[in-house]
Amino acid sequence: MKLNRSYLLTGLFVLAAAALVLWKYRDYVLNPWTRDGQVRADVIQITPRVTGPIVELPIRDNQFVQAGDLLFRIDPRTFEADRDRARAQLDETGDSVRALEKQVEAARASVEVARGNIARAESQIAGYDATIAQDKAELERQRELLPQKATSKRALERAEATYLVSLQQKRSAEAQLLQVHSNLLESEASLAEAEARLGAIGEANPQVRAAVAAL
Repeated sequence: MKLNRSYLLTGLFVLAAAALVLWKYRDYVLNPWTRDGQVRADVIQITPRVTGPIVELPIRDNQFVQAGDLLFRIDPRTFEADRDRARAQLDETGDSVRALEKQVEAARASVEVARGNIARAESQIAGYDATIAQDKAELERQRELLPQKATSKRALERAEATYLVSLQQKRSAEAQLLQVHSNLLESEASLAEAEARLGAIGEANPQVRAAVAAL
């Protein structure tokens, strides 16, 4: 019986000691102090992350509050207006990016057209080379036949005219080829400029990402 009583007393002392330690720890957490000083605050400033007029103040002076309680409410209309402007800017940016994408598509189409024109001009020049070779051979044949009275002077003149026309047609085709090469360079420059203005395509576009971040 005495043994049980001693155990009981020991357990009571241990519980009392544990309760005292817990109480002192809680007191220190709620009211921290050191040998050099003690923390005390009669008025604590509350600063929100955003500024604006307060439209609701549901607490009273010296009211006890819990973490997460509403202290005050800031007028949201200013921020709603900013949000609406950012949303409109995002829509406008999307339209601008789509317009730039159309410009890039048009520039690429111009490049393809210019390349096609170059291929046609080169093919045309090759055809004129064959025609010139044929007309030149006919002209030389007429020149050989004329002293032999095997052809007429008119036929020789006609062969010369045909040969000169073929030469002129080739020169015109070569000039056209230079022009379409110049058009290709201009189209490629326009394409590079359009792609630089556009940047990345879709949601990765920097303009779109900036507008989304602002929203």
